[in-house]
Amino acid sequence: MTPILSIVGCGKCGKTTLVEKLVAELTRRGYAIGTLKHDVHGFSMDHEGKDTWRHKQAGARAVCIIGPDQVAVIRSTPDREFTAFDAVKLLGPVDLVITEGFKRAGFPKIEIFSSVRNEGGLLCAADPLLLAVAGDLPVETHLPRFDWNDIASIADFAEARFLK
Repeated sequence: MTPILSIVGCGKCGKTTLVEKLVAELTRRGYAIGTLKHDVHGFSMDHEGKDTWRHKQAGARAVCIIGPDQVAVIRSTPDREFTAFDAVKLLGPVDLVITEGFKRAGFPKIEIFSSVRNEGGLLCAADPLLLAVAGDLPVETHLPRFDWNDIASIADFAEARFLK
């Protein structure tokens, strides 16, 4: 199975920025990286009036659109919640999947700690799958700690743990 690393933390603490920079660094090193984003509020990739939207409105359970260099699938999941493990299978052959969010999904994780956004301690301090912490200030932990701007060191950590 493809290894999975979650980047977790409170809202607006820098998860997307860290994922973006980590993907760029690992890709630069030659790895194929897939990402998976958790959106607790729901989302819409389709636009009203477009062909795929019209297909869904007509009752299609799943719609796929294929272009010259990309493919997208929109699938309704009314019978059960589609899990992160289900979604990883859709990403195809990659060396590592980096998720944003999914702090309760049972994946190994790095928690982002922001002195401005976090109130109290780490969200996942008691989680045995918490591997490291990245942030703007040191936080009390026995785990490896990284400055969130030191992407090379975070990538080294991910590479050693998941890709070697």
